[in-house]
Amino acid sequence: MRPWKCQLEKQNSGFRQVTVLPWFGVCGQTNVTCRVVKGKVVEEGKWPWHVSILFLGMYICSGSIFHEHWVLTAAHCFQRSKNHSEYTVRMGAQQFSSNAAQHPISLIVIHENFTNLASQDIALLRLQHPISWSHNIQPICLPDAQNKPSIGSMCWMVGQYLSLSSGVTSSPKTTASSGVQMPTLNNLQEVVVKIVNKDICNQKYQFLLKKGQQNFMGTDMLCGNLERGMKFCKVNSGSPLVCQVNKTWIQVGLVSWGFSCGRSHLPSIYTSTSSFTRWIKNQVSDVKFTSQACLAFLSPVILTGYILLVSLGSLWLL
Repeated sequence: MRPWKCQLEKQNSGFRQVTVLPWFGVCGQTNVTCRVVKGKVVEEGKWPWHVSILFLGMYICSGSIFHEHWVLTAAHCFQRSKNHSEYTVRMGAQQFSSNAAQHPISLIVIHENFTNLASQDIALLRLQHPISWSHNIQPICLPDAQNKPSIGSMCWMVGQYLSLSSGVTSSPKTTASSGVQMPTLNNLQEVVVKIVNKDICNQKYQFLLKKGQQNFMGTDMLCGNLERGMKFCKVNSGSPLVCQVNKTWIQVGLVSWGFSCGRSHLPSIYTSTSSFTRWIKNQVSDVKFTSQACLAFLSPVILTGYILLVSLGSLWLL
């Protein structure tokens, strides 16, 4: 079940959207609003940290906002070119076709140990200008080194491309030459990911082991099974893998790689963000990380205080 749900109050003149309390600039909070478009209920602000990364105007990868100047994504997204002027970041759009702002990049930081393999598949993008927080543009929380998802955790991944999906109405394209159904670019779609033991990935990917290599999965990787929603496609690289803890969303990983959409029986590989806190801190000195203790103790206090402040402010305006 999704952690949020659109609610529309019926009035004499039609439907009125219901908006939750604004959390501008607070990491891991969503500001979901609902509106009716062509007779259908559309949710906005569900994944406000999700961004699209464009190369010469073409979508290549996804990423996440965690700081007013920085975006987190996968290192292998920049194999085409490392020239920052050729890339832009698109944010604040639920639909890819909508006219969202594109932000130029001033710096690409790729992990120094990344060698086109799954390990150390992480990169940072510095934006030329700071982000102005809004209803559809919010940061995600990053975990500290001890804040790791437990086996069996149910998390969410968002992507732009779809393929053969259960419950998704858009139909994939078919190439005339090969007859293979290709994924189509559409609105943001979410999928449930279950964190599983790394031994499962080690077993499934034994055929990729090099001579003398015992385990495929490194300590900086997560193994996940897609439970429901869209099937994995390569173009979802860099998409944030987020888990909700005490009403706060935390990015526990990012899509590193997996096989094509048609091989959903194989688990997907994710870069574990908690394994790179020191590296991220070295690049972004004022970044804040979220600990499990902070989530368990501080979040309800902050939430209650925030609601009281908003309520008192509303009474004062009356």
